[in-house]
Amino acid sequence: MTARWAGDSSTRSRRSTSASPATASSFLTVFSTGSPRPVASNLNFGAGQTVPNLVVVKVSADGWLDFSNAAGTVDVVADIQGWFA
Repeated sequence: MTARWAGDSSTRSRRSTSASPATASSFLTVFSTGSPRPVASNLNFGAGQTVPNLVVVKVSADGWLDFSNAAGTVDVVADIQGWFA
């Protein structure tokens, strides 16, 4: 899933990201669109769980972020808490 961010490439966003309810144990990785997906996860969760976490991630040059789920399906909620250069 890709989401638009109203920032520029010098901006990092601080956001509350939640996964709910997952159909399988999995992990979510949030990263700058166009960059390779990192090997570390931002959020780990079990099947049926609702799990929040605070994520800080740099946005792409044109203001986009990618959200990658490793297994199953999950709803993702990402609320912007702030941003900084």
